[in-house]
Amino acid sequence: MTVAIAAMRSRVRERAGGLPDLVVEDSPAAADVAVLEERVAAAAIAATGFGEEQEFGIFARSQDGRVVAGITGIVWGGYCELQAMWVEESLRNRGLGRALVAGAEAEARRRGCGLVVLHAYDVLTRGLYDRLGYETVAVIEDCPTESSARWYRKIL
Repeated sequence: MTVAIAAMRSRVRERAGGLPDLVVEDSPAAADVAVLEERVAAAAIAATGFGEEQEFGIFARSQDGRVVAGITGIVWGGYCELQAMWVEESLRNRGLGRALVAGAEAEARRRGCGLVVLHAYDVLTRGLYDRLGYETVAVIEDCPTESSARWYRKIL
């Protein structure tokens, strides 16, 4: 155990009722974040009876193998959640984003999904998902400041 971790943990004291104090950690350790994600996933599996989520990624690479565009998603419980899509700036507005989304939808169908959902920021996507047939199901105004965040869905 490193000195920094030991010092941090030494600040965690018992609160009334035997509960530990809450400690805010900047840049939490990846292993600690993984513990939370694994436990939430295990609880969801136990509650629903569905198996573990399955990840996938679709990537475009340069001739030297560098990722220049891609999309990632998870499949679980009959739906697909797209989590990250990025296209290198020099390749934008040439149909690559559209092709990535279409590829992810095809992969979702192949894996038995009937629904695709995603979260996106208007400041980054500028109506892309609307043009691809996605329905806005929730909007959070001023998130980030002076823009909006949206939850989208598309029935496959």
